[in-house]
Amino acid sequence: MNFHYRLVWTVARTLARLLWGFRTLWSERIPREGRVVIACNHVSIWDAVFASVGCPREVSFLAKEELFRNPLFAWFIRSCNAIPIRRGILDRRALRTASRLLDADEAILMFPEGRRSPSGEIGDGRPGVGFIAGTSAAPIVPAYITGSRALGQAFRRRPPVTVAYGEPIAPGKAETSEDYRALTDRIMEGIRALKSEVEGR
Repeated sequence: MNFHYRLVWTVARTLARLLWGFRTLWSERIPREGRVVIACNHVSIWDAVFASVGCPREVSFLAKEELFRNPLFAWFIRSCNAIPIRRGILDRRALRTASRLLDADEAILMFPEGRRSPSGEIGDGRPGVGFIAGTSAAPIVPAYITGSRALGQAFRRRPPVTVAYGEPIAPGKAETSEDYRALTDRIMEGIRALKSEVEGR
């Protein structure tokens, strides 16, 4: 990890543990080197923070373009490896940036649903994650986060924030839009299976 990332990672992880009982499950399933896509469900604006500090290696993550409008905040999140992406369209610039990082054997955090789930249920994924993983031949680690929707609740009623990581999914051969869609569906199935694994503990 670079110095700035490690500093922010350490402070954020410490605060998360102290304030929200943050814990991780099965982070050893994340490959320690080489390209990898971490695909997480999305229920809170804080999910990128928790999913990143739960990961033992440095990650870059896609964040909605609106977060970069404030120059100071944009500088901060860029220094934490945020990549702006325009929602509602196929943002080829953001996808190319993510692909270049994977080609350099980096880790990318993505939220396949594209936006937060109001109900907390895991919805359908968008094909962008399948495209990135398929074209880069990167393994995909499903991630499931729970408890982050309840950060504003009173402490005694608030569940701990937990991030769990699943076994890597091999992307296989993906060359067409149908292949990318099918790979995205496999990734979402992996996240749902991980949810069941967490809830069954």
